[in-house]
This record gives sequence, structure tokens and C-alpha cells, in this order.
Amino acid sequence: MFLILVLILFSCQNKSSEKTETIQKSELNTEFENVKSDRLVLNDTVFYLSGNNDLALIKLTLIPNGTFDFYMKIYPEPMPETDSKPDIIKSIGLWNGNEKSILLNFEKRDKDTIHLDDLFDSNFKVGNEFKVIDQYKVELDYTLEKINIWGIGCYKTEN
Repeated sequence: MFLILVLILFSCQNKSSEKTETIQKSELNTEFENVKSDRLVLNDTVFYLSGNNDLALIKLTLIPNGTFDFYMKIYPEPMPETDSKPDIIKSIGLWNGNEKSILLNFEKRDKDTIHLDDLFDSNFKVGNEFKVIDQYKVELDYTLEKINIWGIGCYKTEN
């Protein structure tokens, strides 16, 4: 009889600990989902690509792993009898954000400096499409399908 009572007590204790464990896992999953929904997770690469123009080719690539590539090819001014080559600006960095905005953190460069105030010129800004935070960081409005970089409309696409 004593043995049966011990088995019943032990059995009830296991069920109680299983319920507690299930509730704790459920709470953890809910917390994870809440954090996950605040952070933007890309399944595909997102590009901002300049439209047709005579000034530059611009391509900003957001990669799902949290990095980005920036490429800008500035076309030379057409001048007779000159063999001008285009200027090319390349940079990389890290990005993070949510469904509304993305923060780009450009890598520090030893040779030359990218002036974000020139690339993201407030004279060509439409609404709140971007905000230069400091010499390495700029925040973009991710809800927009077009942002202006160097005064040129760059259109968002996913690949």
C-alpha cells in the first residue's frame, strides 16, 4: 500500500513539472516571437537601384545576413577629345531595422571618406525618406519604394 502511494505521488509530481515546463516554453516562444516581429528579417536580397539618368549608376544591396553593399559609378561629363573614366565608390557595412526603418552603418575607410551628407543630400530629400545620423550612419524609411541617393531616385526591388 505504501508503495502504491509513493508511485501515485511521484506520478503526480512528474505531470506537474511537465505542465510547468510546457508553460515556461510557451512563454519563451511568445517572447521570442515578439522580439522577432520587431526586427526585420529578410528572406531575399533587397536592392535599391537608380533609375535611368546621365549622372550615376547607384546600387544599394541589403543582404539577409545583416550586411550591405553600396556601389556608385559616377559618369564623367561628356567633353570632346577627353578620355575620362568614371569615378567608382564602393562601400560595405552592417544594417538592422524593422518594418518601418533601416539603419545603415557604413564601414570606416582608411583611404578616403564617404560623405553621407553628400550621398543623402537633404536638398533632394522627399519627406522623411532618410536621416543622416553621423558620418557613418544613415536611417532609411523602409516603407518607401523609392529613396533619393545623390539626388537620384533609387527604386526598391526584392530578388
